[in-house]
Amino acid sequence: MEKQKNWVETWGMSHVSLSFMSFYSRKRTFRLILDSAISGENIRIRLCNRHSNKTVTVGKACAAVCDKEGRISDMPSLRYITFGGKDGITIEKGETAVSDAVCFKIPADTYICVDIFIKKGKLKSGNLSNNAAFISARGGKAGETVIKRRKRIKDYVFGYAGSVLGVSLNNPIPLFQAVELLNADNASSVVCFGDSISQQGFWTKIFEEKLRSLYPGRYSVITKAIMGNRLLRDTGKKFPLRGFMGVKGLDRVNDDIFAFEGISHVVLWIGHNDFLQPGTIVASKSEFAAAEEIAAGFEKLAAMIKASGACLIGMNYVPLGLSPDATPAKAEIRAELNERFCDFGIFDYKFDAYSAFVSPDNEDCPNIAYVGKDRIHPNAEGGRVLAEVIDYGIFNS
Repeated sequence: MEKQKNWVETWGMSHVSLSFMSFYSRKRTFRLILDSAISGENIRIRLCNRHSNKTVTVGKACAAVCDKEGRISDMPSLRYITFGGKDGITIEKGETAVSDAVCFKIPADTYICVDIFIKKGKLKSGNLSNNAAFISARGGKAGETVIKRRKRIKDYVFGYAGSVLGVSLNNPIPLFQAVELLNADNASSVVCFGDSISQQGFWTKIFEEKLRSLYPGRYSVITKAIMGNRLLRDTGKKFPLRGFMGVKGLDRVNDDIFAFEGISHVVLWIGHNDFLQPGTIVASKSEFAAAEEIAAGFEKLAAMIKASGACLIGMNYVPLGLSPDATPAKAEIRAELNERFCDFGIFDYKFDAYSAFVSPDNEDCPNIAYVGKDRIHPNAEGGRVLAEVIDYGIFNS
């Protein structure tokens, strides 16, 4: 009997406005380098210009097998990617483009690169991501064996700002939204839908490594997370960096989950910012949300995802008491939400992130050994601890 084939994301990310980290591009090539956990027979790509007010003209696109550094190691694998039978495409502001399917046979655990040559356009839609490497170079170099990496001054400034603030700020990647493979080996994707705790990648990276080790070729882990993102509300217009924080979770789920095939599991972990941000420079006190309101929104989103047919996985909220924005009232909301979480019946599986992450001395604060310099987000050890709260036996089906 012939194996069933379906399109599965091998890489993808949510989109936001890149704000001052956008790319002014005229005759520039961008190479995305990723390590595919799943096999494929065909490939197609999605390019997103959703959070931009400028048109982007793509001149050429291609994909090939490469090494870890992004050097094309198998030139016969090189395939040019078309859009509606044409070599390039013009993507209007606010739009998304899906390429034609192109024959591209690769086994699981293979590095591949996807090149796009931009003729013209300001690339403002994208995100910060650590689950793929990214090279930018001047000129039409799509399909060349080696593309010399060229960093912008603003990339160095951005990285320095992150180190000063104690926050892990990943590389900005514009325009690319997803790379999908036509898979015939019963693979599927696991989407991690959340905020910066997931977006920074410390727990999701270990989660992916464990899944790869336990179930080779079965799952790709796709992080659809945005720093500062909230469940119920968009970031207020007065905050200058609001673009980085994206569209609220209840709205972006349509573009990040429902627009894709091949999703078997969703890890839903969003809402920390709904109770942490109000009363800060990011959100006014008027945007305060009570635990009951957040819980209702969370259950609404969970029901939407559950109705799509995905296995739904939830984790409760970690303590944020070392944040400069923390207050006793916010800690009470977090505690009430975690109590309500115990009664949420819509999840297929629930895991206790709070107990793994909490300080042994203060129930409202994280264990200091598990957070970075900002005292909020997990460090490498915190990421390992969070990844280990999940029972990986649930994926053996």
